[in-house]
Amino acid sequence: MTKDRIYMTDKNLSRLLKSGSILLIILMIAAVQLCLPGFFAEMGRLVIQGDLDGLAYYIASFGYAAVIVSMVMIALVNAVGFPSILFLTVNGIIFGLVPGIIISWIGEVIGIEISFRLTRTLFHKQAQKLLARSHVLEKFDSHSCLRTMMIGRAIPYSPNMFVTAFGALSNISYRDQFIANFLGKLPAVIIEVWLGHDLLRIQEHWQRLLGLILLLAIIYGFIWFRKHLEKKHKMF
Repeated sequence: MTKDRIYMTDKNLSRLLKSGSILLIILMIAAVQLCLPGFFAEMGRLVIQGDLDGLAYYIASFGYAAVIVSMVMIALVNAVGFPSILFLTVNGIIFGLVPGIIISWIGEVIGIEISFRLTRTLFHKQAQKLLARSHVLEKFDSHSCLRTMMIGRAIPYSPNMFVTAFGALSNISYRDQFIANFLGKLPAVIIEVWLGHDLLRIQEHWQRLLGLILLLAIIYGFIWFRKHLEKKHKMF
């Protein structure tokens, strides 16, 4: 296969991924609007007001379909770059802690994958030109490995949009991005759903919430201490 044919194949694949990602987002919105007229207006009102109890009640009102509704909304807001923390917070209340974590995790992974592919197909070519001209950006790109992306995904309450943009504009492979997304988002989602659940029901779960906060402080303290020791060893 000649270089020209390879280039055309890559270009066509890029266009297909771009069109497919945009089409998927449009289809998701259209399907929800068709099945549930007025859904986005009500959901938008509750999100803007920050009405967590109202949001939980509205999603739960769909019965068994609430699982799909929640998953689609989490995927959709991640796909377009909006924060999904309100949906993660109420999922533990609606579905219970473990099911809420699983539903939220699946929605996050799907939404981030759509967002990553859309961002890469739209801006990766321009990013490559910038990387070729700038030594600073080239050094920045050298850190876009599986481990770095996984750490970025695993940080609770970190904005997915910035981590996705960092990965999409770098040279990380689709495979490594998916692994980092799939594995990295799980601990972050566990913490976000768990904290949200117990904060909304703090009178019932304040002891468990306190235990979780102490556990997180110990874990992150250990990570910081380990990195501090590694830096000292490198200096000597």
